Amino acid sequence: MPRIAGVNALGVVLGALAMWILGALWFGLLFSEVWMTASGFTQEMFEGQSPLWMPAGFVISLLLTFGLGWHMQQKSISKLDTAALFGLWMALLIGVPLMMYAYVYSPSHSWELLLINSGHVVLTFVAACAVLSFFD
Repeated sequence: MPRIAGVNALGVVLGALAMWILGALWFGLLFSEVWMTASGFTQEMFEGQSPLWMPAGFVISLLLTFGLGWHMQQKSISKLDTAALFGLWMALLIGVPLMMYAYVYSPSHSWELLLINSGHVVLTFVAACAVLSFFD
């Protein structure tokens, strides 16, 4: 399988797919109403929005998964348990602090929103790294 900067391309695509699907389940099924309320959104705000924005989320997942894979490759991480732990640390040290900007600078300072978004980051980083571990 082709590699990009030493990272298995199929692993990146499948890791990104896992990340994207988990995001759809997280925000679309599990926390949809709570997330919308905490964000200040209404269903009407999404009506008429182009569905072309959804694949853009997959592109973000590709970029994140590639970045995680590149760092895993640099550290020679290939075992499932080590990869999952690496994903957890990257989420806690980089992903969650990025989510905290919205909490700090938003007028609502919503703990619910911070927990939902941070939970998503932790889950998807761990999942993407776990998938990548199968494509050393």
